[in-house]
Amino acid sequence: MENLAQLHAKLDRTQAQIEKGIGLLVKQRARIADRLGESEDATQSQDVLATLEDTQLLHVQHRDQLRRKLDWTLAGNNVRP
Repeated sequence: MENLAQLHAKLDRTQAQIEKGIGLLVKQRARIADRLGESEDATQSQDVLATLEDTQLLHVQHRDQLRRKLDWTLAGNNVRP
């Protein structure tokens, strides 16, 4: 079983990934807007955006799972949520 320090470290790393992902999503959306503004094909950029969004969702789900696990650990429960 993980200790509190390990859970906090995992949660911190996951939150950092989410924050980095937000920046990547903003840049990719701007890239798409630029291409569309110049009447260029943005299909590949839109595909990359979809992949980034899917990855971001996974990071958020993982963070939420870690938060629940941390809450249960702090509450002294031995049963995983």
